Amino acid sequence: MTNKITYTKHIEMSADEMANLAVWDRVVLRAWQDPEFRQKLTDDPNAVLSELGFKIPAGVRFVVVENTSDRRHIVLPSAPSGDVSVLPLDTSPLHDYDPGF
Repeated sequence: MTNKITYTKHIEMSADEMANLAVWDRVVLRAWQDPEFRQKLTDDPNAVLSELGFKIPAGVRFVVVENTSDRRHIVLPSAPSGDVSVLPLDTSPLHDYDPGF
């Protein structure tokens, strides 16, 4: 019998973030089905997202890129600001860092 080890990562989301996730789900489905919409989303994501109820934080400019079968994008998060310290990542195989893919 094989032991299977799993973990759960807990995050807290604001009401706006939860609402934005719901909007994003609809955006992705529509972009998969409608090439014209996908192009508008790529050309001016802030306008398209705003029109659909996505709450965009002041001063934030979104950029949409599309993964393909032979090209994947990895987003490098911005460094923390303020008094947040940055520590080396735990290299154990069960570390809960999620790179997003």
